[in-house]
Amino acid sequence: MAQIDPVAAGYLTTDAQGHLRLPRSAQIGRHRFRRSGSDQRPREYTLHNLSDADFTYSGPAVVEVQIILANLAPRYGYNPANTSVYNNGYRNPVLSFSTAEHLLILYSEQGQAGVRAELDKLKKDHII
Repeated sequence: MAQIDPVAAGYLTTDAQGHLRLPRSAQIGRHRFRRSGSDQRPREYTLHNLSDADFTYSGPAVVEVQIILANLAPRYGYNPANTSVYNNGYRNPVLSFSTAEHLLILYSEQGQAGVRAELDKLKKDHII
């Protein structure tokens, strides 16, 4: 791609000031890439569809893990009732460094001890 003009190829557009911008979504839908004489949709369409395909697991995982995290919060000095401190100092960092899916797998395999071990690592690293 380093040898391709991104504007000529349709990957980017320029605004009124000449700055590079992503094309509007409506333009992306009309854009076709030619390869071997056939029209093809951009690969990103398929990749994005696949990237969201786990929603049937990830959504419920977040719900379940939030309950587990709330139960373990006092062990790490957090009170779920103190919402902003709990969310910003504990829940959000935990879910940023160790996903809900990962924590739910640990919980299903090792119970609260598995989740505690993961949280202990985050505590040791001063993340929570």
